[in-house]
Amino acid sequence: MPPVRTRLDPEGYYARLGVEPTAAQAAITAAFRGKARLLHPDVPGTGDSAAFVAVRQAYEVLSNQERRQEYDLAALRVAETVEAAEPEIHPVWPVYRERAAAPTLRPRFLDVPVLLWIGVGAVLCISLAEAVMHVRQPAKVVSAGIRPNAATVEPLSPEAHLAALYGPTPVPLPGVTNFYVVPAASPAVLWRLDPGRNVAVPDRQLPPFSTVHAVRLLRQNGMLEVLVNDKPNGYIDVAHLTPGNEAAARRGYCSYNAGPIPYDGEILDQTVYGGARLRIDNRAVQPAVVKLRDQSGSVALSVFLAPGGHADIRDAPEGPYPVEFAVGEFWSRACGMFAAGMRAWRFDEAFNVRGGAALEITADGASLPSTAIEDQVFERKRN
Repeated sequence: MPPVRTRLDPEGYYARLGVEPTAAQAAITAAFRGKARLLHPDVPGTGDSAAFVAVRQAYEVLSNQERRQEYDLAALRVAETVEAAEPEIHPVWPVYRERAAAPTLRPRFLDVPVLLWIGVGAVLCISLAEAVMHVRQPAKVVSAGIRPNAATVEPLSPEAHLAALYGPTPVPLPGVTNFYVVPAASPAVLWRLDPGRNVAVPDRQLPPFSTVHAVRLLRQNGMLEVLVNDKPNGYIDVAHLTPGNEAAARRGYCSYNAGPIPYDGEILDQTVYGGARLRIDNRAVQPAVVKLRDQSGSVALSVFLAPGGHADIRDAPEGPYPVEFAVGEFWSRACGMFAAGMRAWRFDEAFNVRGGAALEITADGASLPSTAIEDQVFERKRN
């Protein structure tokens, strides 16, 4: 139903919002929001795009003080013309005329407080001074091949590089390992007993996954007594330890520092390059990693393959290379091995990489004769 138009509301704007022409600005805003919540096209059941457009059009006029005043003044002129022919007394006309005839208030520069002008002037002066200092500053002299302010940094050793990425390397304490340190918010501290003062003093911190030989639990303070240099004089808070031998600690370290999962065909390591093209297909249902070793036993190429994936290497090293490969779950970048379910093999004969050579990995090994090897042998970067 279209809005009812009256002398004071010739376009029906007030009627669309359901307010009187004398309504305050806050009442107009509240009325629009209530209508919009019902008529918006996205509202199921009550949404009406045409009605929403009409309500929004009315609100755009009445929410603007100047446009509303022009609308009211035009309506008043039309109403007065009609009133001369058809006299009508309306109770809200005096208020309506007063608001329509009220002058529009516009801010003046002289109305701004003096303190605000002072603050603006201070900011402009400081900005101008900084700009002048920047322009007058002499240009930096840069020698050829040297970046300005570049610090000389020595390259990290492989051990330091791993420590920077994955934290300090775990350490084993003497004795038969039966517990290891687990990662926690606070470091695991090894305490020693000071006989002179009869108090425990901190000796050093143990990195996560360090193995210890625990001999006794002190129930009164929750500390485990461990062997240090074959003497039971070390103590560690039991909250930092979990049962497990050195192998369990190693698996935990590898899993904790696995890093991002490699993508199919990612080259994990390559130290020797050549002009051969090597294609490797993984027919196993588990991820696989293939390593080519040079005659000294160092890793020349290491490639990761997803289950059913393949790698196409265009700059593979040429010549005969001993090949090792492993399948498993959860590849660890810190350890260079699978953290769970790992099985590794080595080809019985060196594989000749040349031209368009191709390898195929299966669930039980490779298409070529191979022999099972220990995980530690596969993990080493050099045999």
